[in-house]
Formats: sequence, structure tokens, C-alpha cells
Amino acid sequence: QIFEWSDGVLVEAMKAGSAFLVDEVSLAEDSVLERLNSVLEPERMLLLAEKPLTGSSLETVQASPGFRLFATMNPGGDFGKRELS
Repeated sequence: QIFEWSDGVLVEAMKAGSAFLVDEVSLAEDSVLERLNSVLEPERMLLLAEKPLTGSSLETVQASPGFRLFATMNPGGDFGKRELS
């Protein structure tokens, strides 16, 4: 077997109802921020599009009660940083 799926820290925190810290969120690529959007919406869900199919549909993870996402950033004027919309 060439590839074996392993849940990352975000998925683990969502399943366990733990806190998840995104440090220096303003340095994240736009694609990363886009993936986090669904976690921040009221449904608090993440579609695991990269996970190989085990059935007929893609797996989704629903955040357990208690899950919290915290993000930190420095002011956008610092070198290499930008303001978030």
C-alpha cells in the first residue's frame, strides 16, 4: 500500500471537541484559509476531499461540542504580512 490516510491535528481536534490554534493566520496561503471557511461556518463541518473513498461518498467531519478554533496574527504592516478580509 503506497498511501495510508492519517487524520491531522485539525480533524483530531474537531472529533475530540478540543481547541485548535492557528498561529500567524495572516501568513497562511489563501487555499488554507479557504479550507477553514467551512469549519468557521455554523455547520462547523470539514469535507475530507483528499481522503480515499471507503464508500460511495466523501467523508465529512462534524465538529464535536466543545471544539474551538483560535487564530492569532500580528499587525498587517509587518514585513511579509497582509490584512485579512
